[in-house]
Amino acid sequence: MEITKKIFWTEAMKGGSIIGLVTASLQLVRLSFAVPRSWIEWVSILIFALLLYGFTRRLAGRAAARDGFPYSRCMGFVMTMMLFTGVIMGVATALMYNFLIPDQVVMSIDGIMGEMRGMLSQDQFDTTYDSLYRAMFNPLLLVVAGVITYVVQGGLIGLFTCALAQRKPEPFASAEKNETDSNEAA
Repeated sequence: MEITKKIFWTEAMKGGSIIGLVTASLQLVRLSFAVPRSWIEWVSILIFALLLYGFTRRLAGRAAARDGFPYSRCMGFVMTMMLFTGVIMGVATALMYNFLIPDQVVMSIDGIMGEMRGMLSQDQFDTTYDSLYRAMFNPLLLVVAGVITYVVQGGLIGLFTCALAQRKPEPFASAEKNETDSNEAA
């Protein structure tokens, strides 16, 4: 089956949304139950990588044997999924920061700014504090930061998962084999 733009974007939206919701759920669990940070982060990265591989491999399996789904298309698919994942994580982070844990965010800002008190004049300190405070509670900025974060994280993990998920083209594959592959993938 030929992977059209519609199929490509639809599958990227599905995969990115699921990855984003699972990652947001794990972040919420970490914040709610005070699970040891290192343990939940490793589990989160492992689940993230497995989901990334699974969705990429599933789409690669739907590609026609003659065309394949090479490494470059796999990376393009991963980056497209990460756009959706980043938006969902940015929205989830904005909701958590603004409604669930605003006191912890303010304490974090105070801690960061406390270390900078001696380095800046009072005017610079006040301006920096206000800017950091507004940034940490600005939903649009958190969504943009989420997209950037997950494009980078997904890109790094995708370098390895795409090497495993790619499907090399078979230039001598017959049309009958392509039909059989398409029927089996469905």
